[in-house]
Amino acid sequence: MSQVPSHPAIEQARSKTDQVQRDLEVASAELGLTHGALERELPPDVKQGDVAWALHQNKVLERKVQQAAEELEEVTELLEQVKGDGA
Repeated sequence: MSQVPSHPAIEQARSKTDQVQRDLEVASAELGLTHGALERELPPDVKQGDVAWALHQNKVLERKVQQAAEELEEVTELLEQVKGDGA
């Protein structure tokens, strides 16, 4: 009975993707908080031109960061499957 040895590189990759995913989730939440604060605190006459564009981009980036975190979660799950198959 030969047992397939654990792959340290796969475990390291899984651990790293898990950490990056958590970091992205925190960044997304922080972007959401800053966006909300800016929307609340800036008077309407200031939310024009470049400021309006920046507010919009902040919201777009928040969604992109959240999407990246979700995709990274899928990668982490795939690494878990590979790790499980090799054990």
